[in-house]
Order: sequence, then structure tokens, then C-alpha cells
Amino acid sequence: MRKRSFFIFMVSFLISLFHTKRTPKHQPDPADPMFFVGTWQFKDHRERVHRLEIGPDLKLLIDGKDMSAKVSLLTRYELSYVDKFGYKLEIRGNEARPIKFYDESENYTYDLQSANEIEQSN
Repeated sequence: MRKRSFFIFMVSFLISLFHTKRTPKHQPDPADPMFFVGTWQFKDHRERVHRLEIGPDLKLLIDGKDMSAKVSLLTRYELSYVDKFGYKLEIRGNEARPIKFYDESENYTYDLQSANEIEQSN
């Protein structure tokens, strides 16, 4: 009887050991909203230059107009908005800065350039 109890104890111990939930070893870095803050420029498919501004409160302005967009997603390298018409506006970045702007209403992705860099080169 003693051997049987010991055996049941060991089996239940091993089962509980392998079935416990483990926390992930690598947790993603928290998103920093200040990464996206700044003034950017992009050319649309008609070669017109537009100015995209993101404020410290993540307010989105395009060509000085408030887009009345709400933040729907914020990750380390992506900031996503939904505008008042329900279209998605996304800003994607790399390790250094935001580099792409996607406008769902036109289904087009634009390359972003820092407005400060462009003004300094002129």
C-alpha cells in the first residue's frame, strides 16, 4: 500500500510540474508613444508633398488639419488610428524612426521623411 501511495504522489507531482503555466521568458519592450512624436513629410501618388504631425498627446494633423482620429493600436513600431469615417491610418517605424504611413482610404503606403531633415538640407 505504501508503494502505491508513493507512486501516485510522484505521478501527480510530475503531471503538475509539466502542466503549470509558465510566464514568457522574453516580454516585448513596452511601446513608447514619444517615438512617433514629430513632423514628417510624404509625397502622395500625384507627387504632392504633405505634412504629417503627431503631437505629444498623439493628436494627428495632416497638412495642419486635425484628422479627429482615435488611437486604435500602439506597439513599439506601429501607431494605428481610426479616422472619423472609420478608415485606418497607420504609422510604421524601424529601430530609428517612423518610416511609413499607410492610408486605408486610398489603400496606399507612403514613405515618411523627417521634415527637420528636409528643411536643413534646403
